[in-house]
Amino acid sequence: MQVLLFDRKPEGLAPTSQGKVLASHVENGLRSIQTGLEQITGRAEAVRVAILPMFASRWLSPRLGDFWEAHPDVQLSFRNHNNTFAEEERPNEFADLGIIWGLGDWKEFQVFRLWSESMVVVCSPEYWHEHPFTLPAELKNRALLHVDDESRWQEWFNNNQLEFLPSKAQLIPQEPHFQLSSTINGLGVALFPESMIQNELSTGVLMNPFGHTFDTSFAYYLGIPNGVYLSRSAIVFKNWLLSQCQDLNVGGAGF
Repeated sequence: MQVLLFDRKPEGLAPTSQGKVLASHVENGLRSIQTGLEQITGRAEAVRVAILPMFASRWLSPRLGDFWEAHPDVQLSFRNHNNTFAEEERPNEFADLGIIWGLGDWKEFQVFRLWSESMVVVCSPEYWHEHPFTLPAELKNRALLHVDDESRWQEWFNNNQLEFLPSKAQLIPQEPHFQLSSTINGLGVALFPESMIQNELSTGVLMNPFGHTFDTSFAYYLGIPNGVYLSRSAIVFKNWLLSQCQDLNVGGAGF
């Protein structure tokens, strides 16, 4: 081919940029062949699903029984991620498809918006009694809990025509369940997708001080890395997942 595919380095061979391009095409070709073999033999490997832990426990888990009852031959292998699937250099090596939270602007993925979401500001009743607030502007002086970055709070303050100047008293858990338990234990105020905390709101473990939800540009998406050839089983799971979301709207996740 007269193209250099590997560089020889002290630690061994490393693919060149041309080698990486060829490798991706070879990998896609092999995956396509694997899909064809699955279709003609009826044998399929487990579908690799990148999953957000809170989405899995709060939304997907209650519905999986119905899926397996309808499709007992489909095997699913779940790979937890803290919203890093879209940031993977080669996401197709991590999973065949997965759930991502964000704005849907991932060029390396084919994306399907699952439903329109609303955000809700919550805290424990104990925290609110010790640090009461009734106006959005008062949150500037409260401990704000957020996962990984401040994008959700940034959007919330902007939508309320307020400048986002977070206080120094912040907790940045990188996992939503930790964020939830921290909120329940009175460590501060948090923003959550309404569909994920219906149980805590209905039982009074958490309260919504403002009494309403807030619009957001963020949503849950099903993402499929570009170039991935979905197996028959993966297509079955994808179609089932999207069908479960067809009738959902704001706050309609079934809790």
